[in-house]
Amino acid sequence: MAQKIQSKTPKTNADGSNTIMTMFVLDANPFEGVAGFQLPAGARVAVVTSQPEAASSVARTVGKRFRGNSMVVRRMRRLAKAKERDETTNTVNKAAFEPDARSRAVLQGVRIAQNDLQAAGGAFDLEQVRALLHGVSRQAVDKRVQEGSLLAVPGPSNRRCYPTLQFNRDGTVVGGLKEVRDSLPVESPWAVLNFLARADVRLSGRKPIDVLREGNLQLVLEAANRYGEQGA
Repeated sequence: MAQKIQSKTPKTNADGSNTIMTMFVLDANPFEGVAGFQLPAGARVAVVTSQPEAASSVARTVGKRFRGNSMVVRRMRRLAKAKERDETTNTVNKAAFEPDARSRAVLQGVRIAQNDLQAAGGAFDLEQVRALLHGVSRQAVDKRVQEGSLLAVPGPSNRRCYPTLQFNRDGTVVGGLKEVRDSLPVESPWAVLNFLARADVRLSGRKPIDVLREGNLQLVLEAANRYGEQGA
């Protein structure tokens, strides 16, 4: 009868069950007489299986021409586990977690607006705005934001920040902000900031906030109505 050596260390499957890996190594060279093929010196041919019935069949068929090799069995077990891990990883569709073009555009828009904010002088926090407005309450500041006469953007930890470009040198708020916001075809405070802070060809290359400071509200409203038009 064939001598069969089984690995005593079971392979743990994904479901928690165990599988015994069995290897048979052929002592004789099965490729003798095959033209053009020479088995390298010291090399052996092996049959590896995790199926008991297959192992028994091999043992009955080839008899004592096979012998077990537990070292190679352990190596094969490690390779099998690595393959299982790779297959599990491959079941995750990484592309499903990538933002699409529209989402990337939204993110890029926020980054551009943040750069605009920095270039325009940054932002005040709530207490600084209250001081500029002569100690008004938090509720009064919130009301002005809600009605559109004061611009606030999300800051660190999602706390409101108030772009400094909307304040005059004496601390008052530039007039006309509410009317401009009502005329703009956008609602995002970042988009409003983008409009106010960037040079506009409809205003001869000037920034809308600067034109507002001069009291030319109508010119800015006309530019606001056309905000986002191609070529604008």
